[in-house]
Amino acid sequence: MPSIVAGIEMGGTGCKVAISNENGQYDDKYTLQVVTTDPENTIRQIYEWLESKKAERPFVAIGIACFGPVDLDQTSKTYGYITTTPKPGWQYVNVVGAFKGLNVPVAFETDVNAPALTEAALRGDSSAAYITIGTGSIIEFLFFCTFNLLKFFLNRCRCWSRS
Repeated sequence: MPSIVAGIEMGGTGCKVAISNENGQYDDKYTLQVVTTDPENTIRQIYEWLESKKAERPFVAIGIACFGPVDLDQTSKTYGYITTTPKPGWQYVNVVGAFKGLNVPVAFETDVNAPALTEAALRGDSSAAYITIGTGSIIEFLFFCTFNLLKFFLNRCRCWSRS
């Protein structure tokens, strides 16, 4: 049975927020768009909106797709942070930590990886190609079996770094 979830797409110029219904669908009543200004105002607007909607539509988790670079290493002290971004004022912002007060699990991924991973998962595929065209343009290729094997070998030679 699908659950009600909240999704946040944090872009360098704007953020989109939505809360699904019980069937995983989204509608205009439970969506928000916020202009990305400084971290405090941007995150506060998103947090307060989610907090105000939680009683009406009790989401059980939040997924965040975020501009970066971000720290995705869950063992790192800066997991869930935007790190060395060139966007003024956004260096080392704790995005995941900002939503902990909503008392639901928070998933965190890059704004490039998240849609590619979602597309593959929704299709039931283990591989996908995804093109992101926005402020920047990136082509994402996910080859899970091949990728994991390659990652294993790169880890052994200490040349792998996930950014």
